[in-house]
Amino acid sequence: MPSFDFKKLNRTILIYRTVQALLVCLLIYVSYVFQNNFSMMGKPEKFMSSIFATIVIQLLLIYPIYRLAFRDVTVEIEGCQTSLSKEASDALRKKRLLGDLWKFSAVAFFLAFVTLVPDAKKAPGAAHVLAITLLSFLLMCLTYFQCFNFSAKKRMQQN
Repeated sequence: MPSFDFKKLNRTILIYRTVQALLVCLLIYVSYVFQNNFSMMGKPEKFMSSIFATIVIQLLLIYPIYRLAFRDVTVEIEGCQTSLSKEASDALRKKRLLGDLWKFSAVAFFLAFVTLVPDAKKAPGAAHVLAITLLSFLLMCLTYFQCFNFSAKKRMQQN
């Protein structure tokens, strides 16, 4: 049975917890700003419909996000083995790169989508779409970090 050194993984979990706290603060701030903007436009119901749409999107994405986080944890746990061969290390590096590619693609999609949304003065529904996009992105990031930490703690206890 291989032995594990979870020092690096514990540091990663601590960093992810800090990032989660910052993302929750950012989520609250962004929600407050959008709520004020919709109230000033005289359409406070748009904020609630943005929240409901964000929840629906989150429910659709939770399983793929969980699978990605679980896969990343599996790679990290395998990387925590104290005696890794060169071939195993190279295989883990390729798996990490694939997971990072998926995460980069999601961030690039949201970044491109947010930058391409027209100004609210030009398109009346732009603020609504922007609110859904930003809130979905923040919740998606939070979900990934929570799933990663949960899976990592569970897998560390099993080993």
